[in-house]
Amino acid sequence: MATTVISGDLSLDVINQSQRVIDMDDKIAELEPNASPLVVLLKKLRRVQAISPKVEWLEQVLMPRYDTLSASATSAATAIPVSQPTYYRVGDVIRDTTTGEAMEVTGVSASAIGVNRALGATAAASCASTDEIFIVSNINAEGASLRTIKTTKLTNQYNYCEIVRTPFGVTGTEAASKLYGGPDRARLQAAGAIEHMRDWEQLAFFGARKEDTTTSGAPKRASGGLVEYISTNVTNAGGALTEAAFQTFLRTGFRYGSDRKVLFASPLVIAAIEGFARSNLRVTNETASTYGVQMSTYVSGQGIVDLVMEKAWNDSSTYKGYAFLVDLDAVEWHYLRDTKLLENRQNNDADKIEDEYLTEATVVVKNEQKHSLLKGVTG
Repeated sequence: MATTVISGDLSLDVINQSQRVIDMDDKIAELEPNASPLVVLLKKLRRVQAISPKVEWLEQVLMPRYDTLSASATSAATAIPVSQPTYYRVGDVIRDTTTGEAMEVTGVSASAIGVNRALGATAAASCASTDEIFIVSNINAEGASLRTIKTTKLTNQYNYCEIVRTPFGVTGTEAASKLYGGPDRARLQAAGAIEHMRDWEQLAFFGARKEDTTTSGAPKRASGGLVEYISTNVTNAGGALTEAAFQTFLRTGFRYGSDRKVLFASPLVIAAIEGFARSNLRVTNETASTYGVQMSTYVSGQGIVDLVMEKAWNDSSTYKGYAFLVDLDAVEWHYLRDTKLLENRQNNDADKIEDEYLTEATVVVKNEQKHSLLKGVTG
């Protein structure tokens, strides 16, 4: 059934006439309160006062330990072509994860590394261009000088506080009328609060970061969501979600960060997980309530995953196949003006009552490698 949308103030000629006092139950069902789980959790757990509309932070990642060859090499080669030579230092102990051969790095050039082959009990083997190289550790002689110092560069990250407003109102006549469910202003305040947080929930995931100006020169800022920050750990299922594919997704998702994360997922993705998880009893049948957010728990060898359903995504042909694995220790709610109900916003001469909810805030997504995005699930 299509939803009837009313533009402007609520007047007697557009309200649902069944609200008028007749012999019926004096209740009006409101939207369920679990419509904004991520924002609810962030406001409870990771709430920070912002001091500027532009929120900035510095990040530093650990030195990379994995690389790939850029070309093949024979078993006798003493120079191995690699994709990222800057990752290596003389004395590094590395392994080709495909062949198992261990090597010692003896030199680093612009496109390759010099190596002593067949370290320890391993045997020299030909390397394919697709082979992965794992930097294990480093080896040093007694009394040796300090080895080359390398570190990763600090990077500046930022997001903008976005002003989100949810207005609603009633005419003076409608406010004075007796209706089932009580005064419409109170009912609209309750529904407006839920709608306001629903806006923020979707903004936190799918917002597009941008700073602009209006034609009058006023600044206008948009907050970026998780989808704009997660770039490393993105998995496209491209079809039905199997348990093997989900475990692969979790392996990348738990590579960094906490051992317990929250998967915000569409009903389609949740159903797929429950389908294969129940068969091996990895999902608890009971749901836990955390700050009012309903969760179920999936225990895997990679880490513990709290499953939270994002019902709004089910109506989208694209986002119904989405899930975000979020490390709540690395996401924060930064507010310049936290959510407030502002009453009597109407003009002084207007025969109506208008209120609004207003929030100026943003979501800070730190260390994007601690989070993951799953998309393209069809069943």
